[in-house]
Amino acid sequence: MRLSRTLSRTALLTLMVVRWSHSILVSPQEANQFLNRQRRANQVFEETKQGHLERECVEEKCTKEEAREVFENDPETDYFYPKYLDCLQKYGDPEKKKQDLVTCVHNIPDQCSPSPCSAIGTVRCEDKKGDFLCHCFTGWTGAACEEDVNECSTANGGCDHECNNTVGSYRCSCCQGYRLDGRHMCRDVDECQDNGVCGTARCENTEGGFNCSCDIGYVYDNESKSCVDVDECEASVCAGECLNTPGSFRCFCDGRLGLKLGQDLSSCKNITRCMMLSPKRNPRSLYLGRMFSGVPVVRLRFRRRVHTGFSAEFDFRTFDREGVIFFAGGHLNSSWIVVAMHRGRLELQLKYGSVSRVTSSGPVVNDGQWRKISVEEQGRSLVIKIDREAVMKIAVNGDLFTLKKGMHELNLTVGGVPFKEDRLVNQLNPRLDGCMKDWRWLTGEDTSIQETIQSNDNMQCFSTEVPGAFYPGAGFVLFNITYDSQNLTVQLTLLPLSGIGVLFALVHQDKVPLSIALADYNPLTDEWRDFVLVSVGNVIVASSPALLCDGQRHDIQVTISGNQTSLLVDGEAGRNEDVEVPSNLFSHSSTFIGGIPDVPLVSTVVSAPYSGCMEDGSSDDAQEQADHVENHRGPQETVQVDHIPAAADPLIQQVEDLGGCSRMDSRRRSLGKAPPGPQTVSSP
Repeated sequence: MRLSRTLSRTALLTLMVVRWSHSILVSPQEANQFLNRQRRANQVFEETKQGHLERECVEEKCTKEEAREVFENDPETDYFYPKYLDCLQKYGDPEKKKQDLVTCVHNIPDQCSPSPCSAIGTVRCEDKKGDFLCHCFTGWTGAACEEDVNECSTANGGCDHECNNTVGSYRCSCCQGYRLDGRHMCRDVDECQDNGVCGTARCENTEGGFNCSCDIGYVYDNESKSCVDVDECEASVCAGECLNTPGSFRCFCDGRLGLKLGQDLSSCKNITRCMMLSPKRNPRSLYLGRMFSGVPVVRLRFRRRVHTGFSAEFDFRTFDREGVIFFAGGHLNSSWIVVAMHRGRLELQLKYGSVSRVTSSGPVVNDGQWRKISVEEQGRSLVIKIDREAVMKIAVNGDLFTLKKGMHELNLTVGGVPFKEDRLVNQLNPRLDGCMKDWRWLTGEDTSIQETIQSNDNMQCFSTEVPGAFYPGAGFVLFNITYDSQNLTVQLTLLPLSGIGVLFALVHQDKVPLSIALADYNPLTDEWRDFVLVSVGNVIVASSPALLCDGQRHDIQVTISGNQTSLLVDGEAGRNEDVEVPSNLFSHSSTFIGGIPDVPLVSTVVSAPYSGCMEDGSSDDAQEQADHVENHRGPQETVQVDHIPAAADPLIQQVEDLGGCSRMDSRRRSLGKAPPGPQTVSSP
């Protein structure tokens, strides 16, 4: 049987070769290559091999040698036969011809059925002689295409930024702030094209990102997407007081302590003067206006055993138009007289028991000239003389001396009265800015007064005086003025001793609604030079560069009409800022001349008191005044210098540190309750 099979195969092969030889002629080498090529299940002999397999190993059980005759090669035989035995063991004897056995045996030669390759990574499975070949998709490797290729391990997968390995592939990605252009390239994203990315801040695109930037003095807040002001004052950037402003800050130095802001805009320096006074004082003279409250500067008591008439004689000089020269008599309810100035003339007020009287006569004497004044009891009359000419003779019924315990007593006060001024017969401001010398009380010179004056310069008068209100760089003059409209004109005539100081201010509680001041720095224009500044609070509304500390008289006029402010300095218009002036600027404000009270430094631009003189006026209406501010007169001698340090403590500054007003005229303007409509306030 085996022999017949072999012969049959040989005959068949011979027949095929003979048949083909009639149509195709090949060389022996080509024929040999054809016969020796590897046979595949899908080639010409597939059906033949399957037929042999059916007969040899399905219809009956075959040995390995018989299987070798079917496949005619060892690899396929070695692959087939163990699996064939598994099929027999699993499905039984071939004699029974079970279909499962038939299927199992027929599938053994195809090594790709079932496929040993990974389903996800394999394109196809190729059957080999006892082997197989898995053809992998791109991105897969391994015998069964089961291993993912990590493309990112070589040259970062060609990605610009990040390479992300995926199953069977990879993906390029970009860092934040970039976008993928194509498959590998990363391009910068312009985030600023989104208008809301920085909110109200300024957006600046950068490579791979963006910045939200703010102006100097602000910091960006990520939550609100806005620029928030930096409070620089928390870092103690100022030697004095610090005011935080939007985007910046301002330093203030206390001018009331003689300090000003340094050029570094943070330190404090001593205020220096451009003019100094070289005054001469008369040690034999008495200054009557040393105390603003009108308290007498001299108090005397005369006691006589024998009754004598009253007499007084002295030389007198003043530019003031109102105030008490002296009081003589007993107590308030007894007999007394007051010799005073009223409206520039001498006035006599007297009270004898229940009789009260006021008499004023004679020439105007507040022209700064020396005049000899005498008051004398002659019988039952009082005679008052000016330069030895009688100007008043008043009949009286009583004595100025009071008999007490056998002694005739008389009280005499100079520069004020020993009781409240509201008990005067004719109300007036008791403080008198005047000077007295060569006095004789009761026909005798009082040596005790002279000795006291010689030891106290503040009680002495200047040897030469001219009209004008003097401000020593300490204190202020306060007026309660009623402003009936929102229109105001302030006219000031001055001769400064320093380029820094408050000339005029309206103050309400701890605020300064309006101020006119001299300054050496303009924070609005950041210029260091002499300026006249008009401010509402600490905001400058008008300014003018002006070198006023030159020993000359200068005129300043500020006009406020509605919301408009104008400034004239010696007739030249200043710079007006587009700042709205509050409509309630003047209501409930007090008027200060020459300085400001103890308000916060940040409430106004300049806090230093004014040092120098202003044109003489009616400052007798003042509600409060520093004792060393002299309303109506000043020394004449001045010397111009470059820099003179101000006193460290201006509150105790001496009068000799004042400047003179030798070029000031004696024009006077009223400072009182202003009439309705446009109002004018002139310097006192």
